Amino acid sequence: MKKKFKQRIYENLANKSIPNFLDGAKVVFCMKQILTTALLLVAFCACQPASEANQAKTYYDLKGFLEQQIQQLNAQKPQVVKETAVGNTRDRQTTNAIDWAKELELFLQADLNKSAFKLSYTTTRPDSNTYEYRLKPTEKLLVKCLKIKVNDTKQVALLEATVKQQNKLYDSEKRLLLTCAKTASGIWQLKTYEVLGFQKLVMSDKKTFLMRGLVL
Repeated sequence: MKKKFKQRIYENLANKSIPNFLDGAKVVFCMKQILTTALLLVAFCACQPASEANQAKTYYDLKGFLEQQIQQLNAQKPQVVKETAVGNTRDRQTTNAIDWAKELELFLQADLNKSAFKLSYTTTRPDSNTYEYRLKPTEKLLVKCLKIKVNDTKQVALLEATVKQQNKLYDSEKRLLLTCAKTASGIWQLKTYEVLGFQKLVMSDKKTFLMRGLVL
C-alpha cells in the first residue's frame, strides 16, 4: 500500500497535478479531523454525569436518604434490640451484626422515584415538613401510600407506608414504620423500624409476620 501511495505521489508530481493532489490531501486531513472530533465528543459525553433533568426527583428522595443511613450504620455498627415473629414463633436479641442493606430492603422498595411511577401517585403537602403520596385508583402498583415527615434539614423523621399485593394465588400486605432522631453525638440516625404484615397463599392459612428494631 505504501509503495502504491508513493507511486501515486510521483505520478501526480510528474503530471504537474500538484493542486489536485493537495485537494485530495486536504479532504483526507479534514476527514481525520472530523473523526477525531467525533471520538472526543463521545468520550466527553460518556464522562459527564446525568443531566439535571435526569436527576430530578418527582417524589421525596427516600432511596438517597436510606442509602446514606445504610452506609452510616454499617460503619458505626450500633447495638440493636431486634424482634422477629412468624406466626406464633418469636425471637428477640440484641446484636450489632446486621447487614443494613438487607435489613432496610423493604423500606428501599417503598421509594417512588422510578420513571414508570412518575404520574402514578397524587401528592399532598399538609405542611412544609410532610409529604403524602397516594396511588391513583387507575394504577396497580405495590406501594399504595407513603407518608414522610422530615426535620428542618429535610431528613426523614417519620416514614409510614402500606405495600399490598393481591392476585388469584397470593395475597399479602406490609405496613412499614420508621423513625429517625438525633443521637447523643449530634448525628441524625435511624432510631426505630418496623414491618408488620401477613401473607396468604390460596391453598394455605394466613401467616402473620413482624420485624421490629430499636437502635441503641
